Amino acid sequence: MEWPTDRTSGTAMAVWRHAAEAALVDITQDREKITPAIENFKQSLAACENFRTEYRNIIEEFVTIMASASNEQALDMAQAGIDALHSLMIYRLDSHTAVPAKDAFVVTSSYEKLRTVHIQGTQEIDSSDFQLPLVNPANIKEELYGHGACAQVDAWQQYGVLETSASVYAKTALVSRSLPSVAHRKKFCLLGCTSELGPARSLLLIPGAEVLGVCRGGEKYTSLLQYVEARSPVTTRLTVPENGADILTQGPEIAQWILDQTKSEDTLVLMPLAYADGEMNVRLCVAMDLIMQRITRQRRKAIVYQYSTPTQVLVLPPMAASAAQNRLGKRPTWEKFTSSLSLGNWLQPSLPESNNDYCILNGIATAQGPNYILAKTLQMWRCMIAYYRDDLCVSAPFAPICRTRSVVAYKSIAIVLEGMHHFEPMLAFDASVASSLMCAIMMSQIQVVNRPVPDMDENPFTLFWDGSAHGGVWTCPYTLESISTVNWMLGRTMYPKGYIPEAALAKEKTPEEKTKRTMAAIKALEEMEQSQFGKPMPECVRERLEFM
Repeated sequence: MEWPTDRTSGTAMAVWRHAAEAALVDITQDREKITPAIENFKQSLAACENFRTEYRNIIEEFVTIMASASNEQALDMAQAGIDALHSLMIYRLDSHTAVPAKDAFVVTSSYEKLRTVHIQGTQEIDSSDFQLPLVNPANIKEELYGHGACAQVDAWQQYGVLETSASVYAKTALVSRSLPSVAHRKKFCLLGCTSELGPARSLLLIPGAEVLGVCRGGEKYTSLLQYVEARSPVTTRLTVPENGADILTQGPEIAQWILDQTKSEDTLVLMPLAYADGEMNVRLCVAMDLIMQRITRQRRKAIVYQYSTPTQVLVLPPMAASAAQNRLGKRPTWEKFTSSLSLGNWLQPSLPESNNDYCILNGIATAQGPNYILAKTLQMWRCMIAYYRDDLCVSAPFAPICRTRSVVAYKSIAIVLEGMHHFEPMLAFDASVASSLMCAIMMSQIQVVNRPVPDMDENPFTLFWDGSAHGGVWTCPYTLESISTVNWMLGRTMYPKGYIPEAALAKEKTPEEKTKRTMAAIKALEEMEQSQFGKPMPECVRERLEFM
């Protein structure tokens, strides 16, 4: 999968423009209200001199149009964006031949077949006693079960990082004894099965689960195979291409391989999980989208499941905006002073605009780059089309910001993640914790056998609200972009690596456990000045302001 030119920004801008213009295609729709906004958006694109530095506001303008459009207009925009990427991206058949990406996936059976490896578990586990574990955020080497796991989910909900629906879904799965029956006759197709945030390791603990995993060969691939042999029940199976497969260069082969491993009566759970840095992420997401499109055209019993990211332009329910504004009203004086002194560049209130049906919150952090946002928006577009037009079951809840290896590899970003905890209820999850939580949410959501009839009067963005574990981004009083510098300073001076606020952890039940947790907290927070709502300005921030 390749870009048509070396100028990725030009191609990306063309995609956004095609998607916006599609809202005016259907002459039966009321276009008068939306036409001026689209014309203004096109002018913003035309006047853009450096998309990499200006994309944050441009994409907010696009999402605002899509959120204010009718259901059909929004879906037309989503389909146009998908079609543009499928047509513009190039797939190289060999060193001499390259075709539009969409054409390479038409007849996947003509490609060379991938060889298959089946890995069976070895553990004798009674399926009637099985409970899904939740990785303990206080100690990621431990696992919580049953009511202990539910207590932790309750703590997260009360802290403000989970929506009520996410809490209910997670707790339902964590206390359930019937998850093996939920997994029965389903095949979980994980594109990027070694993803840290992906559910592979949790799924492979469920008796009877069948996982089709796709990833490149290497250390992660080998580690996953060893995990199955060491921890999975004997009735659980992982099926992978021999020596792995590359989604970027072997997309058609992977699509056919999945079709060959499944039958028409199987229910497939399709999950696009693979991630790459920079412009490669767009190419990777286009390849996964084409694989999924090819599969769902032949396997109609399919569930599309993916994790949405809170670090993009978000369309949220008004209650989230109200919660953010309530927190803003309680902010301490030093935060107001910091915002004023920085001319609004720091601690900028999110203050989402609302039309009583939705609100817009710009969660983009420019460090991610425009290609990241385009890739994630493509995945949201696919969910919209799959649910509202292709009659498929779709679940796409928001997942929290995580300390994945790819993120913490950048030291400055890792420091920012520690400092963000100062702004309650922002919370960065360890990847294994978030993975087990999101798997629990998924196992509850896919129990819905009959696809609910979509409301064609609602905006498609409401699809992403159900089961959201947004990590506090929804209700933080400030935008992510405007607190990044303060987060960095706080992470350097106040909060240790791996810090988790005590309020975000489940309360211990025994005096011994409580004492142990208290001593650990004292040790971790020694010589650290606490600063929450209504407390004095941290000294590190005061010192930094002296240089402004």
